[in-house]
Amino acid sequence: MQAPRTEAERRLVMDTLSWVVRCMSRIIGPDVEMVLHDLARPEASVVAIANGRLSGRSVGSVIFSGPFGDEGLRELIEGGDRDEPVTVVDNYQTTLPDGRRLESLSLMFRGADGKAFAAFCANADRQRLRQLRDLLDEMLVDPRPEDPAEDPASVDDMARRIIEDSIKAVAPHGAALGRDERRRAVLAMQARGLFLIRQSVELAAERLGVTRHTIYNDLERRDGDPA
Repeated sequence: MQAPRTEAERRLVMDTLSWVVRCMSRIIGPDVEMVLHDLARPEASVVAIANGRLSGRSVGSVIFSGPFGDEGLRELIEGGDRDEPVTVVDNYQTTLPDGRRLESLSLMFRGADGKAFAAFCANADRQRLRQLRDLLDEMLVDPRPEDPAEDPASVDDMARRIIEDSIKAVAPHGAALGRDERRRAVLAMQARGLFLIRQSVELAAERLGVTRHTIYNDLERRDGDPA
């Protein structure tokens, strides 16, 4: 690929990448954000975005409104001009304001003058996949070879164990849970993958002495909404 030499060639690259974002948004799933920046207008650089809910961005967002620790942005600021059509910054992690870690990649597209004019970035949230993997690891564990007669733990037993561990994490001395402690316990249960199990919401609600709707409300407010 040769670097664009004219404004028309640069616009063609931008239009093509915008089309890629729009088309890929239909197949990449909800946990991968794709965003295209027009670096000629950093105050409103986002010109196309898919799954912007991950970072809270939309078309027209400022260039530095993305996740923290963006190595692609650092490369843009510190890298200067380069004699290459595309600079790839891959295999790095960024952090959302709520602490979630994203696996990120950035492509800087440069003109014939070596200046970057577009940035194409992808940010993947693998949290749900990791939760599912951890849950499967727990569910598929073999019985201990030294005690083959012992039955493996049932799914309900494992669910109740996760519930109790999550409660102890926020109230180690057995104190009654306030609203904030309950919400933290519910989020800890979710982080362990509890709510991927059928009827686990009912188990958690029964143990916490609240309704199913209270559990759902706690989960919906996980991003820092007011209680």
